[in-house]
Amino acid sequence: MNVLVTGNGTSGSWKIRGQQLGGAIGATVVPRALDVAPYDIAVLVKRLPADLLVRLQQAEVPIVWDVVDAWPQPDGNRWDKDACMGWLRDQIRRIRPVGIVAATLAMAEDCKQFGVPVLALPHHARPGMQRNPIREKVQTIGYEGGEQYINNWRPFIEAECRRRGWRFVVNPESLADLDIVLALRDSVRYAPRQWKSNVKLANAHGTGTPFVGNREAGYLETSCGAEFWADDPIELASAFDSLASHEARRASVLPGSTGPRQKE
Repeated sequence: MNVLVTGNGTSGSWKIRGQQLGGAIGATVVPRALDVAPYDIAVLVKRLPADLLVRLQQAEVPIVWDVVDAWPQPDGNRWDKDACMGWLRDQIRRIRPVGIVAATLAMAEDCKQFGVPVLALPHHARPGMQRNPIREKVQTIGYEGGEQYINNWRPFIEAECRRRGWRFVVNPESLADLDIVLALRDSVRYAPRQWKSNVKLANAHGTGTPFVGNREAGYLETSCGAEFWADDPIELASAFDSLASHEARRASVLPGSTGPRQKE
């Protein structure tokens, strides 16, 4: 089968869901593909340029839509479930996919109503990352992602770091440079909690870096039992207290160990 993987080709999710996964299945990977007629099926990643959708539909190429992170942001991060599902139904009517790829099991469950096959496909870790050595003392904690998404969290993070003599950094050169990685988000509405991918946790797992995150579906679905959860400043302080010791941090990245765990 001649498979095309295409889309805007500009986002971080394109590199993961487009280039890396497309390459793994032997597909032709072309952002905003022009000549679509030779393909038996097309996987469209994230948001779809209108002209690309028209070309595929005119050529009658069946479409599989990978919905990862496709809703409007930041506005869509404030929608309730009804608004999210209304947007999704509109997109399904427009795209008319023969299959859907969802970033989380929760998203896949929401997509079942559309009557086409749905695959829940979590993110994998970035290839080639360094392994975290788990240093004896905590010195640096950090966050990967857009700083605008932690505006409300940041004062609490920085206050806890000052109290402990730790340093907080955003978008470090390597996750292995961090003693603890944070995956927190200001928005607690439907799409961020149910549809956001597990990518930050996947990268923490891939590097063996102790993890503190919100209870988002993508993280909970791919957790190994070693994670620490924080949905408010009190839980964040508790997670930091628990991870202060070298022993606890070593245990937090060893699934099945008897080291300390944060209670739900």
